[in-house]
Amino acid sequence: MAWFKKASDADLQQGMELASAAAKEARQSGDRKREAAFHEDLNGMVDEAQRRGWKKGSGWKAGR
Repeated sequence: MAWFKKASDADLQQGMELASAAAKEARQSGDRKREAAFHEDLNGMVDEAQRRGWKKGSGWKAGR
């Protein structure tokens, strides 16, 4: 089971922000494998956020 399935809302949100930043950094450095790995993790986090009823506005936020 992925860690974010059990994570608090705050931890999930922070994990999404960190994964997004890491994917961007990997893309800028040309490391496509690393970028793809972060996007794969981020996709799982987005699915979990949607399962929790989060809405996407200016970023994913719990209960908004």
